[in-house]
Amino acid sequence: MALKLQVKEANDIVDVVGSYITLRPAGPTYKGLCPFHDDHRPSFDVDPRRQRYRCWACGKFGDVFNFVQEYERVGFPEALELLARRAGISLDSLKKSQHGPSRAHMFDVVRWAAERFQECLLDDPAAESARLYLGERKLAGEIVRRFGLGFAPPLGEWLVHKAAQAKMPFELLETVGLVAKRTEGTGYYDRFRDRVIFPIRDMRGQTVGFGGRILPSSPNAAKAPKYYNSAETPLFSKSDQLYGIDQARQAALKAGYLAIVEGYTDVMMAHQHGVHQVAATMGTAFNARHLRKIRGVVERVVLVFDADAGGEGGVDRALEVFVSHDMDLRIATLPAGLDPCDLIAAQGPGPFEQALAGAEDVFEFKLARVWREAQAGVESQRKAIEQMLGVLAAAPEERSVKMELMINRIAHRIGLKEETLWSKLKELRGKRRSNGAALPGGRSAVEAAAPSPLQRSDSSEQPASAPAARHEIELLEVLLADGALVETAIAQVSPEDIEHRGLRELLKGLYRLHAEGLQPDLDHLRARLDNERLLDKAQQLQERGLIHSDKLEWLGEVLARFEERRAARRTDEIKNQVLAAEDHAQALEVLKRLQK
Repeated sequence: MALKLQVKEANDIVDVVGSYITLRPAGPTYKGLCPFHDDHRPSFDVDPRRQRYRCWACGKFGDVFNFVQEYERVGFPEALELLARRAGISLDSLKKSQHGPSRAHMFDVVRWAAERFQECLLDDPAAESARLYLGERKLAGEIVRRFGLGFAPPLGEWLVHKAAQAKMPFELLETVGLVAKRTEGTGYYDRFRDRVIFPIRDMRGQTVGFGGRILPSSPNAAKAPKYYNSAETPLFSKSDQLYGIDQARQAALKAGYLAIVEGYTDVMMAHQHGVHQVAATMGTAFNARHLRKIRGVVERVVLVFDADAGGEGGVDRALEVFVSHDMDLRIATLPAGLDPCDLIAAQGPGPFEQALAGAEDVFEFKLARVWREAQAGVESQRKAIEQMLGVLAAAPEERSVKMELMINRIAHRIGLKEETLWSKLKELRGKRRSNGAALPGGRSAVEAAAPSPLQRSDSSEQPASAPAARHEIELLEVLLADGALVETAIAQVSPEDIEHRGLRELLKGLYRLHAEGLQPDLDHLRARLDNERLLDKAQQLQERGLIHSDKLEWLGEVLARFEERRAARRTDEIKNQVLAAEDHAQALEVLKRLQK
């Protein structure tokens, strides 16, 4: 238990949260955009004095453990392990997860593999062709090292042999997508072969996966995919990641925007020439998951397209993100046939920076292109209008200021009445609903009907009934807010006095900690309970309890209500005995006991 407190004390919540999202000082606290919902203004508050965070919009709150659990989508043991490693605290005494490899161990294996790939590129004679290729792309050695590039030799078991020598568990390498089991026979084979390796890092610089570019000189170049990404793993999802975001984050914050390109070498060439606010998608269009990842860093995104492809699917999908979220999204176009890497290598960073500076609002960009291509007649214009309104139909069904402005711009450009466009938009939204569009919030009926942990139930499989009694809730609020009062409560309240099952479990946990000589608080309780929803409620109870100034007096009032309930029950029992008495003498005897 002491180790868990040590881990918490070694991880200042401002430093930890600040490694995920951008925080700015706001008096005694720090503020930023909440990473847990589509935050439109800085609603996320981090308090270094109390080592807590709270979003005043969506209600998420907690300590540094809660934040890592929510953001990384892991349980408490893994959050504890990640924070311990972050602080350089030994993990020897930590209890390992019994449900498969931990996230921290996955990070270790991926980092180990990245180091082996880079060693191969820099030192192994087998990587000479890869070094020549990178030189032909005019990528400098310094930028290659900064981005951690590596090489996977063509041998089918090169990494497998390295792992065997290092005694790395093959099952873990398979989990993170580095090796795969052979379909015939036994053993494993490398998933990356004869490829330049681009480590994919998250916002904090941790390697989560890899991208591999087949060498043009490879015998397999004609039949193998040009680029090959890690498979979906607990650490990596290509629809989630932005290549180079760890290198671009601070520059984007300073510049006020992040530029999104389409290739690894595009990112590296831009950084090599001093344009650092550049990252790339992983072969997917810019989407809402990308937006949620970076909206705490910047409020503007510039998507960079080749002029030949600038108005196609990528812009359409980006426009759907734009109309559904508060984000300044712009489009920059480059000369036809040139990607950023080739443009910068040939002409320097000037033309690329000019394209970024002249980026056009994505809505206006799309509207101008659609209308320019719709001059063949009335029918082509009708289709153009439906195309634009079809994108708007993906947005939430509300007449927001943003939606009003977009409808106004379409009407002004096309020369139609706004009422006509609103009517058509309503029709298109109706079609989307009838085709099974997602419900607001994305919640299923099961999730919407899920009972709260603070509803009474004799079994977790039974339907929820009445909420917990107020005095039971307040007992846990005061005890979770001040663990020193547990000793007082033990003498007067038994766990069996608590009717609500969840609250009874929390009280039992606090009592057990006290009996073992440990501090009966939420930090110790968290390690004992394997019920995340109940622990979330415990956090809420503690938050409410901390508001009260005189907790000892409050506990006295709560204990008095417990005694009143016990007295009322005893009275009811005696009254029932009076009514059940068989004769007058027996009834008088019962009444005498009641008077006493």
